[in-house]
Amino acid sequence: VINDVTVSTLIPYIDWTPFFRSWQLAGQFPALLDDDIIGETARDLYQDATAMLAQIESEKWIEPKGIIGFYPAHSDGDDVVIFTDEERTKPLETFHFLRQQMAKTDARPNLCLSDFIAPHDAGKTDYIGFFAVTTGLELAPRIEQFDNKNDTYNSILLKALADRLVEAFAEYCHEQVRIYHWGYAPN
Repeated sequence: VINDVTVSTLIPYIDWTPFFRSWQLAGQFPALLDDDIIGETARDLYQDATAMLAQIESEKWIEPKGIIGFYPAHSDGDDVVIFTDEERTKPLETFHFLRQQMAKTDARPNLCLSDFIAPHDAGKTDYIGFFAVTTGLELAPRIEQFDNKNDTYNSILLKALADRLVEAFAEYCHEQVRIYHWGYAPN
């Protein structure tokens, strides 16, 4: 369970490019801040966003929460069976994944998440990891306050920042898994 992450911890993980796209400002961050056409608007928006992030942090508008889990698993066709025990005798759940559906003109296969988990008959022990994160459980009253004041700009700004923060939290969790929890890439 991850309940000690702050908004300031997540800020370096924010991918700002989708944030600007949500405002229909196309371009890659940070280059779009200097764009001849949209640069001034993008800079103003970025300034408002960073100011709101500071307020979110100082007034604790958001409490990031997450959970990470690793389970013994094996694939079964396009499915992944997870188990409650290392001996893999007690199935906990079966996840049914879809295989890619697009037609490919070369010899590349249509992959499925189950392709990355060893099948039972491979004689190998394998695992699957899951995580879930949120940064928005407390936001409904704040958004309602903005909406009640007809402050659509700040309502949308808060929603867009919450979206970026939850994505940043996912990136943070990926890093934590790689370095600490699973430890397969400590560097």
